[in-house]
Amino acid sequence: MDKKYLVLPVVLVVAAAVMAAVQLWPSELKDLRAQNLCLGMLTEQTAGGLDDRKGGELMVDEYDPEGSKGDPVFSTICFVGRKTSESTTYRGQYTLDVQPTNLLNAPAEGATRLAGGRSGWVGPRQSEVQLPAACPKEMRTDASYVTVVLKVAPGVVAAQNWNDNALTKASRTIILEAVDNLAKQYGCEA
Repeated sequence: MDKKYLVLPVVLVVAAAVMAAVQLWPSELKDLRAQNLCLGMLTEQTAGGLDDRKGGELMVDEYDPEGSKGDPVFSTICFVGRKTSESTTYRGQYTLDVQPTNLLNAPAEGATRLAGGRSGWVGPRQSEVQLPAACPKEMRTDASYVTVVLKVAPGVVAAQNWNDNALTKASRTIILEAVDNLAKQYGCEA
């Protein structure tokens, strides 16, 4: 057999081996997405921090309306809810959404701005926190910011307390864990 006909098969085999190694190689992104909920943003303990006091099993649905074939981080909405064994009704507790943006929204009524080098705000029913400044580039977006948006359903409370301070504190815990875990996945921590 002529050696010039062996070059293409050898190149294809080497390329396939490299692609397999890249896919199987451990990474922060793969590890966090395998261990945690909501595309790796939340631990199960933190995800259960908001509740409607009706009990039930924690349910998480990572809904990708676009059916993205690439990284679904910008097209997936994570729905966190509860469902009791007696009922088949899913009760939404909150959603998490990651959005590339060039403009930042004004804080919602009753929200407090974050301090300590963090950009964003946390409120009892809605929170928006930006990932560190290096993240848009690492996440391959041309947007100036990447924002994690948390929206809490009416009737949901924090632990056993029905007051805005407790709800804001639980929302802060959830959204900051989401931001920190996303930054770890993409290697863009502050």
